[in-house]
Amino acid sequence: MMINRVLLNCFTATLMAGALMMGVPAPAAAADFVIVANKNVSASSLSKADLQAIFLGEKTRWDDGKPIKIVILDEGAAHKAFLQSVVGKTPSQFDSYWKKLIFTGKAAAPKAFDEAGKLVDFVASQSGSVGYVAAGQAVGSVKTISIK
Repeated sequence: MMINRVLLNCFTATLMAGALMMGVPAPAAAADFVIVANKNVSASSLSKADLQAIFLGEKTRWDDGKPIKIVILDEGAAHKAFLQSVVGKTPSQFDSYWKKLIFTGKAAAPKAFDEAGKLVDFVASQSGSVGYVAAGQAVGSVKTISIK
């Protein structure tokens, strides 16, 4: 029994080392991005499940009843990290998911930005808006929301 456990541990370590050498990325961490929201959003923290529901268009109102405006980045490391660790989708899966919602008339596309600064400016100026940027790119004009 002990030998099987040792062999399994060695096999797992070998697979992980091989994956790293082949360039397989490590799982994304929340430290790669921060959630930003308009200062009038009452929430100071959200669960991963709430964030997933928001960014999949399932939760459309804040707890105070005000509408949620979703904003996203077009691409980049923060975009990929956020989608993988919070939404549970790759960028292409996320795009396909939203195309289906739009095509069936169930939702309008989230506003997308090619630069974090533009996203932050939009969030600062639009009541109820929420998005994400790379860690260190949030400024005082928006509030950051922690993930519970």
